[in-house]
Amino acid sequence: MKRSLLFLPLFALTLTACGGDKTIRIGYIGPLTGDAVSYGSDTLNGVRIAVDAMNAAGGIHGKNVELIAEDGHCNGADATSAAQKLVNVDKVVAIIGGQCSSETLAIAPVIEAAKVVLISPISSSPDVTKAGDYVFRVYPSDALKGKVFAGYFTKNNVKRVAILSENTDFCQGIRTSVSAGLPSGTSMVFDEQVDPGTKDFRTLMTRLKSTTFDVFIANGQSDAVVAEMAKQMRALGMKQQILGTDTADSATLGEIAKEAVEGLKPLSVPALDESNTEASDFAKMFRERYDEPKATMFFAALAHDAAQVLMQTIGEVGTGEALQKALGQVKDFKGIAGTFSFDENGDVVGIPLAFKVFHDGKLEQSEVVPL
Repeated sequence: MKRSLLFLPLFALTLTACGGDKTIRIGYIGPLTGDAVSYGSDTLNGVRIAVDAMNAAGGIHGKNVELIAEDGHCNGADATSAAQKLVNVDKVVAIIGGQCSSETLAIAPVIEAAKVVLISPISSSPDVTKAGDYVFRVYPSDALKGKVFAGYFTKNNVKRVAILSENTDFCQGIRTSVSAGLPSGTSMVFDEQVDPGTKDFRTLMTRLKSTTFDVFIANGQSDAVVAEMAKQMRALGMKQQILGTDTADSATLGEIAKEAVEGLKPLSVPALDESNTEASDFAKMFRERYDEPKATMFFAALAHDAAQVLMQTIGEVGTGEALQKALGQVKDFKGIAGTFSFDENGDVVGIPLAFKVFHDGKLEQSEVVPL
């Protein structure tokens, strides 16, 4: 599957799975309110662009795609309720989501039972790999981040690592990956966990200040939480390097904690290559419709690509088990974010990781790490 669908050609087969309905319903689940809203906003808007382009080109075999968005609030309980509604009431043929790993892992049993395909644009927990046969994602697993962090520690002679983690599926996946990947001679000297949504870290930061460490990993579920970690650490005069992950890859973070995150390095996916014509066209369209992304254009592009590969495959084979099998065979799909495939577990192959750094409140890419 090598076609790109930003400006869509259409397909040749007859879609039988949707019966006589005039529309094909696809669901979306992500955090549309709360601390993680920046990721939900960007990914939903990326999906909207793909769906609108499809419908402008005539839909799937003449049937318009109807996108039904639900707020997963970045937690399992709300995501489960949203998935049940989409599957049982709205009768969607597939779901794009969740965005937070807690959403995706909670949704998985619902869609597995219903045999409804799920594609997550940005969930990265290692547990998603084994979440089910109908679960796919276009974002690299956090299991790979431990190896990349290990390379950073070795290169920069880091011997003592401190990490503060929210107790969520995403953050625990990062924590486990970093711990398992520590190179010889490097140890975790501070490893604390807090309840989801915690914003007061003053007691823990006081303890951290009394610890000898080289780098601090701000392992929060949202940019709002990462901002508080960084601000409270810097307020106590600690100047050590702060590292982050996907949730720190956020333009919003540079706005709400500009001074505190100066020099912070998130390990995430690369910036969108806007020198590429299709990526440039997508970014221009996104900015015209929604202004600048709240987190990063690459998240929006990944969501766009998830919607594209899903709709193209529905057009070719239908839905249900046929769709699940066909997605499992996707190779070298040319999307806005890059060319990717799915492996036997539904994990993406072909999307790299990258270190970025905050300078004057803005993110700059410093190093792309192929996987």
